[in-house]
Amino acid sequence: MPYARILLPMDGSEHSRLALRHAVNLARCGDTGHVVLMHSFGEIPALIGGEAREELVRECTAEAEQLLAEPRALLDELGVPNSVRIVDGAPGRAVVRVCDEEGCDTIVMGSRGLSDLGGVIMGSVTHQVLHLAKVPVLVVR
Repeated sequence: MPYARILLPMDGSEHSRLALRHAVNLARCGDTGHVVLMHSFGEIPALIGGEAREELVRECTAEAEQLLAEPRALLDELGVPNSVRIVDGAPGRAVVRVCDEEGCDTIVMGSRGLSDLGGVIMGSVTHQVLHLAKVPVLVVR
């Protein structure tokens, strides 16, 4: 069954919210569609260690949980099976890593994120995912 496990990176942008709609539709194409919501809060500099690092990870994770709460509630309301992954690391590479770890067969993501500086035609994270992913990538604009 194609589109059985769909990775949906979310950053809070309008484009990622639009991608949510497409992920829902793909998940509903069959009986086994599952959406993996994910957010990467970026790389934490190696200089930050110990308790300060742990506190920063807790804060970033809490912010990510808030960001993903609304999309997750919508998926639950629509009866779409889902799970959440909150990770650190450079967002583009994190998307590809989570896709591999979760066994996703497609990625649905927005063409641009929160920053308009990422690329002229599409965001730099999306561009990187398109080049690194081993599965189909649906780019939503």
